[in-house]
Amino acid sequence: MYLFNTTFYIEDGLTDAWMKWLWNVYSPMMQSSGKFTHPLVYRVHSLQGEEGSSSIAVQFSVQSVEDIAQWEEEISGRVAQSIQEIFGTKVLYFWTVLEPLA
Repeated sequence: MYLFNTTFYIEDGLTDAWMKWLWNVYSPMMQSSGKFTHPLVYRVHSLQGEEGSSSIAVQFSVQSVEDIAQWEEEISGRVAQSIQEIFGTKVLYFWTVLEPLA
């Protein structure tokens, strides 16, 4: 079992619109394959006190690295296109894969 994490940097004033996109577009897109489940959403707090943006992490459970590779090949481009079309450079993001050690 792995966690697929996407951390988003969202310009101030866009959080409500982004949250709608998260639940109406991103989450359904991620879960459409049936391999990404149990979405969790966290606010990321910075000790440096970044101003002008919010950081939010979204995590999905996924069974294998192969499932992630398939997602990257088939769906990741659509996710990137959706973010670009709706938010341009006002929402930035990066993906990480987390593997439990204990």
